[in-house]
Parts: sequence; C-alpha cells; structure tokens
Amino acid sequence: MRNLTPMNAAQRELYRAALLQVLETPEAQSGFSAAVIAVHVSVFGFAGVGAAAAFTELRYLMDKGFVETPSKTISPEIQTWRITAAGRDWLAQNGGVLS
Repeated sequence: MRNLTPMNAAQRELYRAALLQVLETPEAQSGFSAAVIAVHVSVFGFAGVGAAAAFTELRYLMDKGFVETPSKTISPEIQTWRITAAGRDWLAQNGGVLS
C-alpha cells in the first residue's frame, strides 16, 4: 500500500494496529525510530508508506496513551517509540487484528 493517496479511516485503523504490533515485538522493547517502524510495518501490507506517515500516526497513538517515547542517554536526538501497557491491552482486547 503505497502512500500515493491518503488512507481512508479503515486503512488508517489497520495501519495503527500494525504499528502497535511492530512495537510489541521483543526487538522493539527498547524502542524503534519512526523510520525503522515504517520498514517493519511493510510485512502487514504497508510497504512504502514512509517514516513521515509513521511519525504522524505514532503521535496519535501517543496521545491515546498506546505508545511512548522512552528517554535515552545515548543519542537522545534520535527519537524512538515503544508500546505501553495500554497499547498491549488494546491489542489483546482486539485479538491482534492483523494476526
């Protein structure tokens, strides 16, 4: 799904769920950058959407309390994201909608 046209509401919901599923992986526990997340979300059919779209949706998920930006001692200028308990709970309650 290339970012040639804006996502509709259903696609955006699936994209947000895919972002959460990427962040729930063991590899992401210390945090991934938006660019890295954008690459990993391609396995859910969102190849080529890009880091800017990931950043926008991650900010939305942060406002909802589903993701957070952990503090970093090394390279704090590189913002990373990690899933919160609320994000994990949402995935559990919704059956990991993309599984």
